[in-house]
Order: sequence, then C-alpha cells, then structure tokens
Amino acid sequence: MSLSLLFVDELRGFYKSKVMLFLWVGLPALTVILRLLDPATEGMPFTMVSALLVSSIGGTLAAVMLAVSIINEKEKDVYDLFLIRPIKRRDLIISKFGSVYLCIGIASALALLTGVIIDFIEIGGFPEAIIEDSARYLVTSLSMMAISSSAGVLIGVLAPSVLVGVVLVIYGANQISIIPSLPALANTSNQMLFSLGLGGSLAVVLLGLSIFFMNRKQF
Repeated sequence: MSLSLLFVDELRGFYKSKVMLFLWVGLPALTVILRLLDPATEGMPFTMVSALLVSSIGGTLAAVMLAVSIINEKEKDVYDLFLIRPIKRRDLIISKFGSVYLCIGIASALALLTGVIIDFIEIGGFPEAIIEDSARYLVTSLSMMAISSSAGVLIGVLAPSVLVGVVLVIYGANQISIIPSLPALANTSNQMLFSLGLGGSLAVVLLGLSIFFMNRKQF
C-alpha cells in the first residue's frame, strides 16, 4: 500500500472523529467565548490570543489522538498485517502524523481567522502590525503543534498502555512543544524563522526516532 493511500485512509478516520469535530468547531467557538468572558487582553491583539489557544489545546489533543491510536492498534495486533501486506512502517508513521497535522492545521486557521475577525470588528480595520503579528503567531502555533504531534507518535510507538501514553503526552509532549515560542518570549529578531526552524527540526527528529523504534519492533 502506497503512502498516499495510507494518508487518505488515516485522514478519513481522523477527520470523522469527535475530537476533530471539536477542533474545527469548538476552537473557533472557544475563541469567541474567551473574548466575551475576558475582553481585556492588556493591549495584546486577540489574534495572538487565539493562536496561542489553538497551539495549546489543539496540540495536546492531537498528540493524545496519535498516541492512543497507535497504542490501540498495537494492543489489537493490527500491525501483524505487516507480515502479509507490503506496508512500510515508515509510511504508516508519516501518514498518521500528516493526516492529524493537516486536520489541526485547518482548526488553527479557523481559530486564527476568528481572532482576526474579532480584531477587525473591535479595531475597525487591519493595521499592518496585526497582520504581521498574525503571521508570526500562526507560524509559532503550527510549529508547536508539529512538535506535539510528532511527540505523540513517538509516545504511541514506545508506551506500553493508553494510560501511560496519555500521561507522557500531558507531562512530556505538552512541555517540549513550547520550544518554538522561545524566540518570541526572548524577543529575538527573525522570530518566524527561528520558530519554524526549531519546530521543524525537532519534529523531524521525533518522527525519525518513531520510525527507528517502529522498525525495531517485532510484530
């Protein structure tokens, strides 16, 4: 089975789940609710708030979904099919990561768009600073979620049970996902480039480790 077919198959499974429905509908709704409950953001554009909200909640849920999916498939001996079907384990890892990351990317765009609309209504336009900030925080958000998702895949491959996997996601993946936000916190120059580089590099390393350990497992 080719990588493209695996990707489409995984995508169908994930986008029909209730978790993805929450991400696509719930996160934009949460953005609005947060604005209504706490209208004061201390001068911070609400677009920024919505982006950080997505990266935190969306990244954690994506990591949990990936970890639980892989662990459940291991427990149900789904991967015994490796013995009779020409499926590359690398393709399985990449397709799972890619399908979930695409879904949370859509959720991120929807929530960010909601934040932009709120800023537009409150400010009465799109100042150049808000547009630049929106792009920067979108990149940071996507970078953080890339780390969360790839860490979720690695945890799913290594964790012996769903409970252990969820705990590792919350106290492990969720912590290292803040790395791409460090350039913004340190107020460094070229924040987008640094965030993208940190997020992409660490995600590639985590996926590489996932493929390495998956290839070493006996099914």
